[in-house]
Amino acid sequence: MELLKKYVEFANFAVEYNLQRAGVNVRDERGAVSTEMAVVMAAMVAIAVVAGAIFLAKAQSNANNIPDTVNPPSPGG
Repeated sequence: MELLKKYVEFANFAVEYNLQRAGVNVRDERGAVSTEMAVVMAAMVAIAVVAGAIFLAKAQSNANNIPDTVNPPSPGG
């Protein structure tokens, strides 16, 4: 869990840094997260949720296509 927390903190830092380089203020005078940053983070979360759902659906579809039995090879064939 600690490793996941570090990854999230790094991702947050990376997004904030790149937005600042692009000229988007991600914090106001008091240091609170701005609306633009909140919208970007919400969009990233939504994309991650959709990608996860697609991944899980594809994995389950592939798992359901695995045959239960395998026919033995025919002799001489």
